[in-house]
This record gives sequence, structure tokens and C-alpha cells, in this order.
Amino acid sequence: MIVWLIVGIALAFLLLMLLNWWAKSDVKTAKSSLFWAIIAVCAVISVALFASGRGFAAILPIGFTVWKLFGANAKLGNAGASGGSAPRQSGRMSVPEAREVLGVDEGAGEDEINAAYRQLMAKYHPDKGGNDWMASKLNEARQTLLRDK
Repeated sequence: MIVWLIVGIALAFLLLMLLNWWAKSDVKTAKSSLFWAIIAVCAVISVALFASGRGFAAILPIGFTVWKLFGANAKLGNAGASGGSAPRQSGRMSVPEAREVLGVDEGAGEDEINAAYRQLMAKYHPDKGGNDWMASKLNEARQTLLRDK
């Protein structure tokens, strides 16, 4: 009984360490780690099913693993696997994308850009219940549009 308590506490501690690492890692590393963890779990389930004499039932996790490794990512080129659009080639936001983010027209002046920025930032600022990602997009859009002015 004590052994299971110790094992449970150790597993809980390891889980907390894993979650702490995952929270501090960048998105690309966390996404890749999660992908490989799912593949590893499927492989372990497949081995356990084969070892217990249920080889036919192992087809599902093996099929999922093979599909994720060779089918889904190969066909989508890893861009569509995330559910979003393909990443930009350069690190900078394009002017049309910046206009779309701020919701301004092509001929918008500096005052109109700043007004749209202030209005959206008041809504999406992290201190107002928004998130860091949207605030950074708004900042980047404003900088991109004002760079040309």
C-alpha cells in the first residue's frame, strides 16, 4: 500500500516538472514534444496489445502513428498541420496584413492608424483581459504602417 502511495507521489511530481518545463518552453518545442509524446503513447499501446495477444486491436494505434508520421505531415508540408496559415517567409508583417489587423484602409494616415491602434489595444491589452499574442500583433501592425509614414 505504501509503495503505491510513493509511486503516485513520484508520478505527480514528475507530471508537475513536465508541465513546468512545457509552460516555459517555446511553442515550436512544445508542439514538437507533444507530437512525439502522442507517437510514443501509440507505440506503447501497440506493443502492449500485441504482447497481450490482441494484435488486431493494435492496428488502430499503429495506423494513427504511421499516418501522423508519414501521411498527414508529408502531404501538408507541416504548414497546414497546425491548423493555421503557412508562416511568413520574413520575420516582418506585410503592409496589407498590418492594415487587416488594425482594420484601416489603404490610404489611412498616421492619426487614423494611431486611433485604430488605441481602440483595439484598449480591448485586447493583457491587463484588460486580452492576450499577449494579440497585443504583440497590434504593436507590430502599428510599427509596420507607421514605418512608411
